Order: sequence, then structure tokens, then C-alpha cells
Amino acid sequence: MISPHHKRIGEIPTGNSHTKPKPQSPNLVENLPTKGKPLPPGVRNSALRTQTNPIIKDEVFIEKYGAETGGAYARFRVKVAPGGGVPLHYHHSYAEHFLAQAGDLSIVVGEETKTLQPGEQASIPIGTKHRFFNASADIDVEFVAELRPACEGFEKSLHIIYGLARDGEVGLDGMPKGIVAQCLVADMGDMSLVGWTMSMARPVLKAVAAYGRWTGEEERLLRKYWY
Repeated sequence: MISPHHKRIGEIPTGNSHTKPKPQSPNLVENLPTKGKPLPPGVRNSALRTQTNPIIKDEVFIEKYGAETGGAYARFRVKVAPGGGVPLHYHHSYAEHFLAQAGDLSIVVGEETKTLQPGEQASIPIGTKHRFFNASADIDVEFVAELRPACEGFEKSLHIIYGLARDGEVGLDGMPKGIVAQCLVADMGDMSLVGWTMSMARPVLKAVAAYGRWTGEEERLLRKYWY
């Protein structure tokens, strides 16, 4: 169900979408609860908080990694080029909350389609099929997306996809060219596509992702784009 006034969205800043927080101070970075894991790329280097896909012309600014919120949530500022968007999908482990900031953001949640104008918001519960897209032919759409709880796998998959895009390793749809990389990022990010064919293919996706871990491909991608 789409909620036009979801109370959690009140925690998302509604100011200028181009306003970016100041870099973490060294003391704050040192005190992040990472439990011995490597700090996320954008925490180590603030320039890496901004990820751009030169193929499909979209951009994500990672305002908060899960490591910065104790895993409670992660927050992203997203810019979608005209005609851009994602296919219908759902997540097993986190909910999403969208706040439109510039342009008209089209969303599908369950069986309902709606256009969010700047200042309007929507909630997508765990397990609910959804998608977002920019129906405009000439205007970018900007919105804030929040994941609750945070999903480190999603953050890793985002850095991998955008890194591969910069290296020319994605197709015209902005997704990795290789089937192993495709399955790895989908599995990492807990993204399940909708449809009978897709549901039948899910065991195959999991198997290919497991193969990618066994062969070291996942570790190679993480070392290049995350660690």
C-alpha cells in the first residue's frame, strides 16, 4: 500500500536535493561500529559517496551507509535520467521509503501505480513488488530512498554495478554484461524480479552466484570496487 504520509519519511531531509553532508571527521570514522570489517568506500573517501553510471546517465549519492547508522537504515539520493528506472522486483530483507524531490517520480507498489510530485512520499513494505521510473522525455527525476534495515549487500552491489559501468563492463541497460556478475549483484542486493519465469529462474540465479563465490569472482569484484 502506498502511504502519502509515512511517518518514517519525516526522518529524511526535505531540503535541497543537492545539499550534501559534510565529510565524517576522523574521530567519527574511527568509532563506526564495523566490527573489524573494512569501512565502506564512501566513508574512507567521501568522493566515492557519489556514483554515476555513464551509460544510463543516472547518479546515486550515498548519504548514509548502514555502518554509519548501526544497521538501522541506509539513505541514498538518486537522480534518474528521462526514461530510466528499474524493473518490477521485491526484497526479502528490507523495506524502502521514497521521497520525491525534483520532477515527477513514477512508482508501482503492488497493483497500484502512482506519480509522486516533489514533497510526496511512499512506503514499500518488505516482500512487496515495486518499481520506480522516470516517465519524462526530457527532465531528470530526483528522490531520496531509504532502506530499513540497511543492507550491506545492496551497498556492495551498488558500488560494483557503478564501478563496472565506469569500466565499460555493462550493457545498454546499465547492468553487468557477464551472467556471473549479474547473478552476484542481484543476490548480494536481495533483489528478486517478478514473474513466473523469474521465479523459476531464482534457483539458477542462486546457483550461479554461489559459483561466482566459489571461483573467486565475487572477491575480485569486491576488492576492486568495495575494499
